[in-house]
Amino acid sequence: MMNPKIKDILIRAASGVVMLVVMLTAMLWSTWSFAALLVAITAGVTWEHLRLSEHCGAQPQKVMAMGIALLVVAPFALLFDSEHAITEGVSLMFGMMFVVMIAMLMVLFVELFRQRETPIQNVGATILPALQVALPIAMLALLPALGEGYNAWRVVAFFSIIWANDVFAFLVGITLGRHRLCERISPKKSWEGFIGGIVAAMGVALLAAHLLGENMYVWAGLGLVSALAAVAGDLIESMFKRAAGVKDSGAIMPGHGGWFDRFDAVLTAAPVAVIYLLILTETW
Repeated sequence: MMNPKIKDILIRAASGVVMLVVMLTAMLWSTWSFAALLVAITAGVTWEHLRLSEHCGAQPQKVMAMGIALLVVAPFALLFDSEHAITEGVSLMFGMMFVVMIAMLMVLFVELFRQRETPIQNVGATILPALQVALPIAMLALLPALGEGYNAWRVVAFFSIIWANDVFAFLVGITLGRHRLCERISPKKSWEGFIGGIVAAMGVALLAAHLLGENMYVWAGLGLVSALAAVAGDLIESMFKRAAGVKDSGAIMPGHGGWFDRFDAVLTAAPVAVIYLLILTETW
């Protein structure tokens, strides 16, 4: 009989390969396929985010929450092949602040007439996906323009960094993990896996910098800050799941759980990576 750990690794690897092929195709095929990918990720993660909040006792306005999240991400997705993505994206970011403010007022108005017992939780659970999910996913559209010239492969490189951190943290953790990283929230995570993931992320970042002709020092730092932010994102989702009393946010990806499980790290790493590159590259 196959060792359960080996079986788990094989299942994760197989579904990971399928997801990799789909995402690479979407990212590199056309602007519209990339836009569709960002919208799909946003919709999937937002839906599972809302379900987790329901497990915690909130009663979010699901239609409003999904509409706001998609309204936030869609304009950014179409910036993917624009050489002026940064200036246009920053302008959009300020515009989205007003969109979210107006949306929040609408959600509050609707909540007045719902007559539910937990209005504060309901409003928070409705608005949070736009801020925690949609805006970070939207910022991925800015990555191709953050460097020398416009290069869509920077998005591929970013995801490779995140996946390397995740995969090697898992592999090192199950083989060498002895010291718990944050046992209260995620008992299986270890300091050994944490360090292994960061080393792998920085290694992939350096390889990507070499292949893409980027600054090696800047991208080594990108690997570091992205990995650290990714771990934080993973722990944040684990905190939500523990509060909701569930193991996975969904079951759409064998061995990986749901949309939120797969992209939790991206939600924190994407804005950190974009801000980091905005500061250290002369994109402006």
